[in-house]
Amino acid sequence: MALALSHLLALHSLPDIGSVRLSALLDYFAGDAEAAWQNFAEWPKALQGLIQPSLLPKLSADWQAVEPAALYENFLLAGAKVVTRPEPHYPRLLAEIKDAPYLLFYRGDLPEPEDLCIAVIGSRKASAYGREAARFIAGGLARAGAWVVGGLARGIDSMAHQGALDGGGKTIGVLGCGIDIVYPRENRRLFADVAQSGCIISEYPLGMQPLGKNFPIRNRIVSGLSQGVIVVESGLKSGTQITVGYALEQNRNIYAVPGSIFSPNSRGTHNLIQKYGVKLVGSADDVLEDFRGGTVWPAAGVQQTAAASYQPALFAAPPPNLTEQERLLWQALGEQRHFNDLLAALNLNAAELGGLLTSCELDGWVERLDGQYFIRKNS
Repeated sequence: MALALSHLLALHSLPDIGSVRLSALLDYFAGDAEAAWQNFAEWPKALQGLIQPSLLPKLSADWQAVEPAALYENFLLAGAKVVTRPEPHYPRLLAEIKDAPYLLFYRGDLPEPEDLCIAVIGSRKASAYGREAARFIAGGLARAGAWVVGGLARGIDSMAHQGALDGGGKTIGVLGCGIDIVYPRENRRLFADVAQSGCIISEYPLGMQPLGKNFPIRNRIVSGLSQGVIVVESGLKSGTQITVGYALEQNRNIYAVPGSIFSPNSRGTHNLIQKYGVKLVGSADDVLEDFRGGTVWPAAGVQQTAAASYQPALFAAPPPNLTEQERLLWQALGEQRHFNDLLAALNLNAAELGGLLTSCELDGWVERLDGQYFIRKNS
């Protein structure tokens, strides 16, 4: 098993061998990864029609540079697990999509075939309202037994994962890098919590850095794992809309949370509602009712008293008697902002801003996030 896995990892590590070519190689060599790896001379025939001859010299150089035993050792040291598409515990819904990854790395536990998985996605530059909405809805889903799927990105994704954890439920983080890379770095604690109470998943090899081109591609996995996709905040052109496009191709249920008519982050969600008739939702129950009593997730009778009891003030007014600087800070923190951004926005030095933020934290309306990010609380 170790020998077969080491060569499978080696094949998967080659930049020009994606899922389609990997599947073709394994089919040609009757599923024997070791034979596929050791017989490079037969690759042009195995990949006929799937690769341009001009790519073969580069592929040969990459193949010669890889040491399967070293890859396998790194895999063991990383505490990673791997599942391939032919295996029975590969996520059932994901296996059905176009271009499903042949191989998935993961930490934690994969959902069972009968589990309901719902993605909660949205803007990285989330507003205070969007953050609370994502956390509220994800918490309700988790308390009802559904898995919450997201991309572990800043903003809406992070709050959805946190809401699922707060609700005592399961959550899946789909990465655009290797599962041994924490990105963004301020999510280190959340990363560990998600792996502990669900799983971290990536189709990318260990050590793969979070390259910009990886994230649009990984979005097909976010929707592919899920029976439904909830959009909390989104601009008209964004990574969130890419995920929505995949969800439409995959015939998934799509939902949208309405937002402020004045916010650019609401344009994408309102467009989904107005032009495409996407269902407007304000709670987890609005989504769960579409799956109760079905064959995929027989969850009739699920109680959500805990979710119903949590009703944050999503359209809160600013606290009374703010100073001019505090008022400007309130306005600036309508979405999460980094300390350095606030320095420029408020025209303060570091000591002045640090004192202002600390004072407002003590007053209860500023929340300090990891990585020197801040957001206002709705109170």
